[in-house]
Amino acid sequence: MFAICLLSKVNKVALHMTTKISVPLSEIDDQFLQELKDKYPESSRLDIQVVNLEDAPSFSEEDFWHIISLLDWSANGGIRALDAAIETLSEGPISHIYLFEDTLATKLFLLDTRKHAAAAYSSGHFSEDGFLYVRAAIVASGKEEYQRILQDPTLAPTDLDFEPLLSLASQAFKKKTDRSFDYIPPTSYETYANIPGWQ
Repeated sequence: MFAICLLSKVNKVALHMTTKISVPLSEIDDQFLQELKDKYPESSRLDIQVVNLEDAPSFSEEDFWHIISLLDWSANGGIRALDAAIETLSEGPISHIYLFEDTLATKLFLLDTRKHAAAAYSSGHFSEDGFLYVRAAIVASGKEEYQRILQDPTLAPTDLDFEPLLSLASQAFKKKTDRSFDYIPPTSYETYANIPGWQ
């Protein structure tokens, strides 16, 4: 169910009018949105809160690491290492795919620091994309290795990268829905996104 708050400014003064509308997600269509546009002024802001009324299974930190543990390093070719993880993630609720991507983004973000980069490129030319793939390899190495390197940046590998991990969620989504995964997680994992980590 959507809980929608409409905030309108009246005559450009500090007086605000807030209207809360609760409707089932199934009723959100083009006609409903047009009715909102017709009813409220263009200066209105639409805040949407999704309220899940069912007891959907949660996706925990351990669930994330379980998916990571399914990576098959004996498979020929890096992308083939994802097969079992894609299969398992696609068998759960769609929400788990989004939550996996959110968790992955956060973990990559935390590794995005000057110290980790310095260790990974101690004897070579630095690459923004390459450093992202190094961080992906650290996550792909599993929970214990990830925590070890997160706490001690000097342990960051100089000869590992695993770009395919970045496509795991999108491939699971495609397998489950036959649609493209057009989603950007709230935490950016691009190199230099962790501003405090580079100071």
